[in-house]
Formats: sequence, C-alpha cells, structure tokens
Amino acid sequence: MLTVLNSSAQRTRFCDGLSRRSFLQIGSMALGGLTLPELLRAEQTGTTKTSNKSVIVVYLSGGIAHQDTVDLKPDAPNEIRGEFKPIDSKVPGIQLGELLPKLANCTDRMAIIRSVVGQVDEHSSFQSLTGRTMSVAQREGWPNFGSAIANMMGPKDAITPAFVDLFPTMQHRPYNSPAPGMLGPSFRGVRA
Repeated sequence: MLTVLNSSAQRTRFCDGLSRRSFLQIGSMALGGLTLPELLRAEQTGTTKTSNKSVIVVYLSGGIAHQDTVDLKPDAPNEIRGEFKPIDSKVPGIQLGELLPKLANCTDRMAIIRSVVGQVDEHSSFQSLTGRTMSVAQREGWPNFGSAIANMMGPKDAITPAFVDLFPTMQHRPYNSPAPGMLGPSFRGVRA
C-alpha cells in the first residue's frame, strides 16, 4: 500500500480514497522524474525507519497513589508522605515504594512520568487519556491517545494491532476509555 507523509507528518493511506490535492502531489512526483514503479520500489526497500519499541501505558483508574509508589517524599511531614518506605531501584537516584521490588528492578527500561497535571480538578480518565476537559460539548470528538498514536504510527506489521485497549468498562461513564472520536471506528482499540 502506498503511504505518503503529508505536511503535518501524518500518514495518509491511499487505498481509502485520494483527495485532489494528494493526487496532484503524487502526479507532480512524476514531473520530477520519479515514476510510480520507482516510488513503489523505494517504499518496498524499506526507506522508512521502523522501531522495535512499543508503548505500554498502565493506567490505574482508582489505583494506588503516586506518593506510595513512584513519587515518595520520605523527608516530608507525616501528613504528606505515604506510609511505605522507599527502596532503591536499578537506576541511581530513583526510589520506588517498598511494595514494588520487581518494578524497581526494571526502572532502567521505563520512563516514570511525574508531571501529569489536569486542566481542572477532576480525576476522570477522559482528561488523562485525551488531554481535554470533560465538557459535554467536546466529550465525543476527542480520541483516546492510543487511537491518536494508532492514527499517526499505524500497525507495526499485518498481525499486530496498532492499539490494544484493555481498559475495563465502568458504570460511571467518565471513567471509561474514550472512543476514537473524530478519527473514526477504524482507530478504536482492539478489545482483548
């Protein structure tokens, strides 16, 4: 399948349909001396870079607190710090809660993000997974970031889905995983 990056560096697949602008852009390549067979051959030779890396996001809705796991404050007053003791991790200077010794052993292969801040004081998963507030007017249009990454990066191969959504379905709708929104159902996470 022919894939071309558009001006905003997003993948555009041309089996789904071709806009007039895209048609003219591809047609102009022929004027520059690049024929369609050469273009397809160049794509087949693997001129695009691929990565063996994947992103696994563990979102604990109602999960354990950051001050007990990855953001311990052992020198803070009792009313601020968590009840668990810090343990050293595999990375010098990073400590985790004492209940996470296996996680502490693999900190050299992960990124701990301690700076997620919401726009409003709420803890719904919608804000965490879309970066948007929970206003009713916007709720249906914004995609889960897994859907957004699936749209930008596509699947790694024909077998592996671009986005697997293991988010549980909750009765309180704001805690559910946001849908693919404006990206459409083809970017919905595969439910496992």
